[in-house]
Amino acid sequence: MDKLVSMASRFIRCYSAGLLLMALSGQAMAEDSGVIERPVRIAIVNVATLLAESPQSKAANAKLKADYLPREEKLGIEQKAIAQLEEELATQIEVLPEEERVQRERELREHQRNYSRAMEDFREEVRVARDQAIDSLQTEIIQAIGEVRERDQIDIVLRESNYIVASDRIDITAKVMRYLEAKFQQKAPATTRVPMPAPDAGKQE
Repeated sequence: MDKLVSMASRFIRCYSAGLLLMALSGQAMAEDSGVIERPVRIAIVNVATLLAESPQSKAANAKLKADYLPREEKLGIEQKAIAQLEEELATQIEVLPEEERVQRERELREHQRNYSRAMEDFREEVRVARDQAIDSLQTEIIQAIGEVRERDQIDIVLRESNYIVASDRIDITAKVMRYLEAKFQQKAPATTRVPMPAPDAGKQE
């Protein structure tokens, strides 16, 4: 899941930079045309926190584990069984009749090939599933940040890697997190919904 969060984080970093350039370009055009507009509103958001702690991220991680952990454990058992066969053959190879030795070596190689193919297929399936989860998570995080920005009439939203220091007053991380939680609960069955946390005081509204 750490890899999932890292890849999604890099994508959103590029998206945030694009929003900043668009907002600054729009302000420059307004100044050049002589139009007086309200001051630019800037907010910050900790994308890493959203990627790691949002219910969407936790649900994606839980689904990957539920879908692939049983197969991973089964492959682990097969790997141990092959290692045991290798050890037994190594300790008995000097005393085994040649015909039996050849047969057991052949069987061991077959087990090893089957395991290698199964592991390769497993890793490819996990990679594809993880990439799909990344795409879905990126889309939801970006959409939530964009919708909160538009709703609150914020001009620029900077992520944690795009500034040095900022006031907590303009930090909308908790607000976006609540927005994501609300959207997640809207999709969840009624029996699985949990009470939403109270809004944080002192943050930008």
